[in-house]
Amino acid sequence: MKSPDLRFELDKAWRLATAPLRPLPSFVIAGAPKCGTSTLYDYLATLPGVRRGARKEPTNFLHFPGSRLRAAMNYPIRLPGQDFIVGDGSVEYFTDPRGPKNVRDVIPGAKLIFLLRDPVARAWSDYQMFRKFGTDKEDFSETVLRAVRWLEDPSVLPLVDAAACQAHHPARYVLCGWYARALERWLSFFPREQCLILFSEELLSNPSEHLPSVFRHIGLSAVGVPQLPRARDGKYAEAMPKETEKKLRDFYAPRDEALAALLGRSLPWA
Repeated sequence: MKSPDLRFELDKAWRLATAPLRPLPSFVIAGAPKCGTSTLYDYLATLPGVRRGARKEPTNFLHFPGSRLRAAMNYPIRLPGQDFIVGDGSVEYFTDPRGPKNVRDVIPGAKLIFLLRDPVARAWSDYQMFRKFGTDKEDFSETVLRAVRWLEDPSVLPLVDAAACQAHHPARYVLCGWYARALERWLSFFPREQCLILFSEELLSNPSEHLPSVFRHIGLSAVGVPQLPRARDGKYAEAMPKETEKKLRDFYAPRDEALAALLGRSLPWA
């Protein structure tokens, strides 16, 4: 049996004991995965009046539902007279069916930020990440075909949602790009004015135009906007198979139309 990491356990005990002094996040970058959320989070954490947590993705609202103290464990101590905000960047909240309710139950006034990206490119990027880490050794095309078959069958969707409670599951690459479905769930728990929905293609190519809306949304004063340094490389040695790309385009076409209708605007990748 592996011996417990004493330093880790002591640190966790200290963070829990001091949780009443730690502010809960006032904003949550809740998704979608592989859409530039790390780039945005890293940039916001450099601004005056913002402090970063112990890690970007604590996913505490999934691990410790309803617990104010455990939810605060990963954020910095705020002493009397100090004035700063912190954010949570846990993108696993996005398609987890428990995510919206769990966040609302503890921080109902939180400002939510969603970054969306061409769902086909997003799926390939997601796969490459898990492949790099050795988590997924399956063939991407076979995984996509299986996931599309499940997601097109309404009778299977409850099983997919149950699987989505895990960070890595067989339908993840395709499900995380079904943006309208995930956003509709979030909007059933949070008013529209608490949700800022951005496209990473626009934000990353023209941050000076789109970052001011982020500042206003989370209550920060406007600051000069440099080019955003990318938190991830995003370059891959191989390209997605053309037949698989077409399968994904066909799957997302009606779902992208639903997203455009939900947002009342055209999509950058359409």
